[in-house]
Amino acid sequence: MATVSWVVFKHHKKSDNTYNPKIRISHNRTSSYISTSIYTELVRFKRNSASGTITSEKIKEELDGLVREYRQIINEHQDVVNECETSKDIVAMIERRKQRKEIDFIEFARMFIEKTPNEGTKTVKTTGINSLCHFLNHKNGNEKLLIKDLTSRFLREYEAWLRQERYITVRQNKTAKQAYKTIKKSALNDTGIHSYMGIIQSVFNAALLHFNDYEKGDIIITNDPFKVYTIPAVLEAKKRAVDVDIIRKIYNYSPINKRKRTTMFTRDIYILSFLLAGMNAVDMLNCRMVNGRIEYERQKTKDRRKDNAFISVYVHPLALPIINKYRDLSGKNLFDFYKRYSNVRNLTKGIHRGMRSLCEELGIDYIQFYSARHSFATIARNECDISKDDISLCLNHSSGKTVTDTYIKQDFLRIDKVINKVVEYVFKIAEESK
Repeated sequence: MATVSWVVFKHHKKSDNTYNPKIRISHNRTSSYISTSIYTELVRFKRNSASGTITSEKIKEELDGLVREYRQIINEHQDVVNECETSKDIVAMIERRKQRKEIDFIEFARMFIEKTPNEGTKTVKTTGINSLCHFLNHKNGNEKLLIKDLTSRFLREYEAWLRQERYITVRQNKTAKQAYKTIKKSALNDTGIHSYMGIIQSVFNAALLHFNDYEKGDIIITNDPFKVYTIPAVLEAKKRAVDVDIIRKIYNYSPINKRKRTTMFTRDIYILSFLLAGMNAVDMLNCRMVNGRIEYERQKTKDRRKDNAFISVYVHPLALPIINKYRDLSGKNLFDFYKRYSNVRNLTKGIHRGMRSLCEELGIDYIQFYSARHSFATIARNECDISKDDISLCLNHSSGKTVTDTYIKQDFLRIDKVINKVVEYVFKIAEESK
């Protein structure tokens, strides 16, 4: 049975003649000590005694209060105490219980996101937590959120705030005249709410695994708001594929203003994405050319797949001029995008601006860069009668494995046939030009 008491040792005397009382935890013939924040000269020692007593009743009451607090923790978690072999284990258990009162969800979220290897996932989660911080600033004037205060009621308040037009203050680049600016954000629908709440839930679940020891029944975080709060169901995604005529317009685009390098750059990698079976821009940063084929591991899913989401894509002759235009002459990467944009986030922003300018010059409604991927898949299926399995291979999607699949070696040459057929249909390429 664990016992708790306070003690003051003579040999713990400080240079300023004060003593720091300790809380002693004894268990299975071992003793460990927890420091207190108390420093006092009001200590009396008996002759030849290594420990003393406090002469101040006020300080004694404060120490007795700490003893009662620690005894209560031990009494309330006897199942955990029974698993503790030494007093040191019990001290660790007590410290975790004390820590629960001060676990800052935002602080943990930043730490957790920083360790996320996938840059795309890191960016998405950072955006979600930043939004939560904007709400906390709106609600409390600070960005602190104790994990015990993350309740279903809090989430409903946050959802209501997201569903309305709101103003947030963001930090600007160092080159800006003002350090901060205020921007207006549009109200979110169910799909947006689903995304933002999903980020919070994923970080909260990570916190549960980090702080709780379910094998020993050592539960630090006892609340779970997502057992009460229901995340809205996601709306059916609007199809982002565009008509063949739009793809052709983008392909034939000639810039009105030659100085608009971002617009032409966006046109080029949009068409390149389409020609490479819907390759994402982020994957162009780390791809390589091997034996005339482009190989890469899809950043979005490589951490969730045993094959690291590897794919080898056929390079159609129409893609070669674009590849050569942006080839990295230093040989560090296939493309020189890293010289144009310092990170993935800036690349994404540049593409977003470029797509707006491109669509404006072409006189078409705004389309997302990702529509190149959707369009390739849609045209392959609906216009070229390509099987869904082959389209899935081109898009580097992971499908449910069967026993038969484990016997079949992956054949990326099937991608060549799909790309040739789609490109021929869209751009009317003659058979001899393949």
